[in-house]
Amino acid sequence: MENRTQLLKSYIPIAVFGLICLTSISLKNVAGLTIIFAILYLFIENKRNKGKMEDIGFIPKNILSDIRKYWWLILIPAASGIVSITLSRLFLPDFYLYVLERTRPMLSLDKSFLLIPQLLILAFGEEIAFRAFFQTKICNITKPIWAIIITSLFFAIGHFSIDSIALVIYDLIFIFIDSVVYGIIYQRTKNVYSCTISHFIANVIGIFILLLI
Repeated sequence: MENRTQLLKSYIPIAVFGLICLTSISLKNVAGLTIIFAILYLFIENKRNKGKMEDIGFIPKNILSDIRKYWWLILIPAASGIVSITLSRLFLPDFYLYVLERTRPMLSLDKSFLLIPQLLILAFGEEIAFRAFFQTKICNITKPIWAIIITSLFFAIGHFSIDSIALVIYDLIFIFIDSVVYGIIYQRTKNVYSCTISHFIANVIGIFILLLI
């Protein structure tokens, strides 16, 4: 009975999160609800269980040790972003316009002093939602590798934007790859700050390269 209750505590929030994420494909104004729902559920559940912040992935004291140990893993998404933009210049020259249009509703691209804080907040919110909440919940019902893959599929879906098939597929492939790396970082460190750093660095480098093109 206890195991069944634990499974229900995983399945129900997973289903709700997944449904909101899928709905955001056609209703972009719903996209933010995915993160809000995950964060609220995570904190409320942890408080009800009388858990510590460390129990849900908030371990600031381990940031430096995680960086020293996994710096190469943390930098992979940034390198991936450089590769994707470089290749797009050769094969999909409109890619940078597509990405800028996709991110414009979330970022003040014309206000550089706001851009960095926005990128940090966005990365932090997404990592709490997709890694500390969603990936962790899925890990309760399947192996970590499948949890990372499933989470990354939904992460990619959450970044879907309508355009030409080639541009969309190209963008989602790299988003999926980056998400797998964030998932691996979280699985190894159990620290949402560490995967947020990786996500933030990748976002900053990617956006600024696109703006300089």
